[in-house]
Amino acid sequence: MAEFALGQCAMVQNGNWGWGQISGVDGNVVKEDQIKMLPIYTGSANDSSRGLCVGTENFFAVNKNASAEDQQASIDFITWLFTSDTGKGYVSGDLGFIAPFNTFEDDEKPADPLAKEVMNWMSKDGVTSVPWAFTAFPSENFKKAVGSALLEYVNGNADWNSVVTATKENWASEYASANGQ
Repeated sequence: MAEFALGQCAMVQNGNWGWGQISGVDGNVVKEDQIKMLPIYTGSANDSSRGLCVGTENFFAVNKNASAEDQQASIDFITWLFTSDTGKGYVSGDLGFIAPFNTFEDDEKPADPLAKEVMNWMSKDGVTSVPWAFTAFPSENFKKAVGSALLEYVNGNADWNSVVTATKENWASEYASANGQ
């Protein structure tokens, strides 16, 4: 992200949260009106009508083992965060989230340029956003291990089979961990 912000590369793959990373780099040369987003084209028949990947891998949860009082306090906080003017200000202003809830009006959307790009793509006629929501996703360790294997492959230091092996082994480890094994 720093290389992009400094004008040392032309493209990066990231989400709308990337603006905070770009705008905060000392020496940033990327201006708000110069940054755009593109869908990831895969060569499939539907690419011409495919928009951006939109969604999250995160969900809200209330711990069933917490006291009834703490559970209710959690629910009350989430309700306040997404319905009160102050809470919504934190969500869209301070955090820059594009909240998918009908409690947000058009003027309560994030102002950063990448969030605006996402909202622009979501409103294009004839373009369908690609839903990106994971009901379960491996840990950060899994992502790092498989990412490292992919990097070794791309750099020519390993063959594709090493990526396959790393993925299978780390997935098995994630499965075992999630199932108390």
